Order: sequence, then C-alpha cells, then structure tokens
Amino acid sequence: MNEKLRKEVKLLKALQGISYKEVAEFLEIRQDSFYNWLKGYYELGDEKQRRLLDVIACLKE
Repeated sequence: MNEKLRKEVKLLKALQGISYKEVAEFLEIRQDSFYNWLKGYYELGDEKQRRLLDVIACLKE
C-alpha cells in the first residue's frame, strides 16, 4: 500500500503541481519525515495511510 501511495503522491506533484510540503502539512508530519517516507526509509501507519488516501482523493478532484 505504501508503494502505491508514494506513486500517487509523485503523480500529484508532477501533474498538478502539489508540493510535497503541502502533503506533509495535510498529514501533520514534518517535511523531512515525509521525504524519508517517499524514499522508502519507513512505512506510514494505518491511520496516516488512510489520511493520505483521503488527501489524494480530495486533491485529484
């Protein structure tokens, strides 16, 4: 699931210009932590994954 979310976030940035900083703020995590997650250094917990799914869905609209 985390790999799918990473791809979705990268697509948001590429196609809609949403910054990683904005996504990190929506998730209420530090920007450097978000970059580390993007690089695959750790996995998001269930709650953060659900929140990120909601954020992605809202931003895609």
